[in-house]
Amino acid sequence: MTTSLAEEIEINDGESGITWFYDKKNVIDSIPNLVGFTEKKVKLRIKRFLFLEKTLEYELTSTLGEGYVEYKFENKDSSLTLLVTLNKYKKRLLLNLIHSGKYENLKDKYLKEFLINLKTKYLEQKMVSKTSETISSKLSSLSYIAKLVSTSMLVYSDKLDLSKNDISLFIEETLRKFSRYPVIYILGFNDETVFRLLFVNGELKGVYIKISGKEFYSEEALSKLKGLFNVSVYTSLLRPEMVI
Repeated sequence: MTTSLAEEIEINDGESGITWFYDKKNVIDSIPNLVGFTEKKVKLRIKRFLFLEKTLEYELTSTLGEGYVEYKFENKDSSLTLLVTLNKYKKRLLLNLIHSGKYENLKDKYLKEFLINLKTKYLEQKMVSKTSETISSKLSSLSYIAKLVSTSMLVYSDKLDLSKNDISLFIEETLRKFSRYPVIYILGFNDETVFRLLFVNGELKGVYIKISGKEFYSEEALSKLKGLFNVSVYTSLLRPEMVI
């Protein structure tokens, strides 16, 4: 047996409206009767009869693309699929939930509650004012970094010695080498320092540097980067407005 429910959400921020759903934790937090989760598994509790309950464990996989994201929750007896698609012309997000297999408790009432939670949490975060938030301040947020990395691919990872040279030569070479990608994210760290740089169409859009607990958000602070760093470069073909 298969059950399907759908919900629409009006948006006014174009293609960036779907990025909230790219964050796996936002979806997991909306699951009714959730009792535990890891990066690849979720556990939830359902009622089988009046006072009898059962804990179900599902394998979680996700697929991200331009204008859509799909999450699948699967075990040997049942599966649940959440598909979120963007209709940028009608300025709508369409949420589809499809359940198949055993456990009638996961149908209708459960699916409706899941959709309501997703819509409610999404709209609540949209109401939070972003007027004082900059891309540089976003780079200080681990949840934003997780979303950024989840929609990107790792294209370079190595050591970078800045004891004698500044970072400008490395940045120039990186932008040249990966110029076909509209979004480039550079992460570097050592025992005392972390730096995160975000480039959009070759332009520096965000800077976050933390040195011995002190935070900096300006391009001028790049001159403070000294020593040996572990450096990773991530790139994305998504449109910039879907990332930032």
